[in-house]
Amino acid sequence: MVRPSRRATRTVVAALVLLGAATLSPLPAQVVERFDADPLTGQSHNVFFGEGDVATRFTFVPEEPSHFPADREGTLRVVYDTTLPTARLSTPIGQSFSTDADFDFGAILTIRSEGFFADPNGFSQIAFGLWNRATTGLNRTSFPSDSFDLVEFDYFPNVTVFGGPFVTPSVFGGNVAGNAFFNFAFASAATALPLDMPLLVQVHHDSAARRLNVRVSHHLQALRFERIVDATVNVDLSRIHPTFLLDAAGVAGYFEGFPSIHAVVDYDLLYVGPLPSPWSVVRRPNSSSSR
Repeated sequence: MVRPSRRATRTVVAALVLLGAATLSPLPAQVVERFDADPLTGQSHNVFFGEGDVATRFTFVPEEPSHFPADREGTLRVVYDTTLPTARLSTPIGQSFSTDADFDFGAILTIRSEGFFADPNGFSQIAFGLWNRATTGLNRTSFPSDSFDLVEFDYFPNVTVFGGPFVTPSVFGGNVAGNAFFNFAFASAATALPLDMPLLVQVHHDSAARRLNVRVSHHLQALRFERIVDATVNVDLSRIHPTFLLDAAGVAGYFEGFPSIHAVVDYDLLYVGPLPSPWSVVRRPNSSSSR
């Protein structure tokens, strides 16, 4: 009988301890969807679930050429039209985020100029984000609203008497008295995002600072995006109570009943976790970041 050496035994024990620790420790959420296969028919890398009138708003375009280097053929095309019924498409993120957790998510999207319209007398958004599959309702744009547990990137392209367009991320905490706007935070940056250009949106939640940071970059060249200086927003979340609980990532289009916007947007990436490789972000000379 051959007996293992003490060194070999220690190595095996150490490996088992590390394996056990890895098994017991929660894995960080990591979702990467490239939309190179149809999420509406279950062919995409992640499983997506539709709510509302999905067929009027979401289309997978398999023959769409890549929009930037390392992008794959195909895109998820979303119609933001406030005269259409609300619909959203989401995928589980594998765990639940609250105000106690640091987390990141984002997307690469292109707002198409063809058919683009933003009524100066209206106010509505291009939106994607994180929400709760059980508690976040579809009634986002009414008062009272049932959109509890929602962290959302919003771009309002309307230019009104109050200014605009605005990058305005919105955060809704848990249910307070049946109205999502009773537990709500937002902040805005007045800037127009370019059309027909891939945009990288990065959202970071800092639990210690109780802050949500949103940054938008445009495609520069090759695998690099460049920060749009005026499209950086910080949202103070110190008054969000109770906390939000988020377990899904997705894209949402909202109904208002009158034509505030009509925009067609192509999504080529949706992610939760670090920005996926091979892309990176550069800053303009003499510019700074809040994170």
